[in-house]
Amino acid sequence: MFEPVRGGTRGGHAEFKWSDVAQDKDRENYLGHSINAPAGRWQKNKDIHWYQREAAQTEAERQEEIRRIKEAEADAIAAALGLPPGTRPPGMEGTGSGTGANAIAVAPKAGALDDLDPEKEERRRRKAQKKEEKRLKKEKKRAERRKERGDVSSDDEGTRWSRHDA
Repeated sequence: MFEPVRGGTRGGHAEFKWSDVAQDKDRENYLGHSINAPAGRWQKNKDIHWYQREAAQTEAERQEEIRRIKEAEADAIAAALGLPPGTRPPGMEGTGSGTGANAIAVAPKAGALDDLDPEKEERRRRKAQKKEEKRLKKEKKRAERRKERGDVSSDDEGTRWSRHDA
């Protein structure tokens, strides 16, 4: 009924060595082979685990670097918006001075600074005025057509009457 367990070793966790994987012809079939079993000229005398090493940077140095980066980004945004260098766009005046989640500045929405330009504001106003005039003209034409067809009551409330209702 039960057969005895086959003798010999079939390789287990205790007998696994990454050095064996480095010389194996099928080393690419192992996950992590490029880090744990380096083979080739490019790995020679290189620190493959550089990302795991502790940085010799203090917390104060790190915060200072973050502050400088945020200021540089704010200056780049100001330049892209056409503001003079050294000034901050609205909402970014205190960029880099604080720490934490609220210290990260968000660029203003596109067009948020257009309100500062009086010429653009005047163009917008004229465009809106023309649009309103065009709408009124179109509405007037519609009302005239309705009167011609007899679809509108005499008080011209815009109520549609069927010709067959009378």
